[in-house]
Amino acid sequence: MRHKDQDHWQNTSNRPPSEAGPFTTTYVALYSLNSFGTPQQQERIAARTEQVRGWLTKSPAKDNEDRVFRLLALKTAGAADSDVAAATNELLAKQREDGGWAQLDSGEPALALESDAYATGSALVALHEAGNLATIDPAYQKGLAYLLKGQLGDGSWHVVSRSKPFQPYYESGFPHGKDQFISCAASAWATWALVLAVEN
Repeated sequence: MRHKDQDHWQNTSNRPPSEAGPFTTTYVALYSLNSFGTPQQQERIAARTEQVRGWLTKSPAKDNEDRVFRLLALKTAGAADSDVAAATNELLAKQREDGGWAQLDSGEPALALESDAYATGSALVALHEAGNLATIDPAYQKGLAYLLKGQLGDGSWHVVSRSKPFQPYYESGFPHGKDQFISCAASAWATWALVLAVEN
């Protein structure tokens, strides 16, 4: 398996927020092993999961993306309830007064200090799916109110990109020009968070 000599999986690019840290990569790898592993691979998958679970419990998150995917990965890896609860509370504590979450904490570049739909949608999904936060919980409802307030007339959410462009501009057809790819991801997270609330 890739990175089998390490206790987690490393990201291979630096395009924040979704391709900038090992927690996201590790969660995706764990999810893939759990979802697509064959019966013959289960013993190896279990050993690898145990190894990664140790890394997850001892490694601190540095930003919202890390907190979201550390929580999801802890749940996927079968971590102790106390570890999942601690990660849930850590993420929940970062909710802003406006109801949203920001990609980066205070002291980071000013661009990322404001709440946005990407950070908020992903936080709500992780809190519900891995942290068992009910969609009727006041914190979840406050997050939904933030998302609904920020939704644009075309149904999308606009988030400003903070990745440094290194490829020629490509027009996908999604709104928001050079910010279209982070805005597309943000709109997906926000929609998922809203759908979870509708189901209840």
